[in-house]
Amino acid sequence: MYHKFHVSDAEYEVLEMLWKCGGEIKQSELLKKLVEAGKEWKRQTLNTLVARLEEKKLVERENRIVKAVYSRTEYCSLQMQEGIDQMYDGKLSRFFASFTEQRGISKEEAEEILAIIEQRFTPGE
Repeated sequence: MYHKFHVSDAEYEVLEMLWKCGGEIKQSELLKKLVEAGKEWKRQTLNTLVARLEEKKLVERENRIVKAVYSRTEYCSLQMQEGIDQMYDGKLSRFFASFTEQRGISKEEAEEILAIIEQRFTPGE
């Protein structure tokens, strides 16, 4: 299943603040926290951003409460999977080869990656 979340920087800032607030918050409190963080947004600006995120099925609103549909980890995982599917034919090995070709990999990183693979490997699949 493809999840195409083309999110603007401003929309992502809303998501980030939602995640920092536990994934659910009153919209008026969300605006207050964003303003405290340096955003000079008005109520209508936030309303527009939240409406866009709703259309993308990334947030839900009910009784003036805004709730993230996905946790930050889930969202990042979906984004990463989409990128791997599109650019590397869904092959993690191709992504890994390309990524390490440019930046290299330390012995410690290699050991960590091997440990993760061994932990998640299911024989016979």
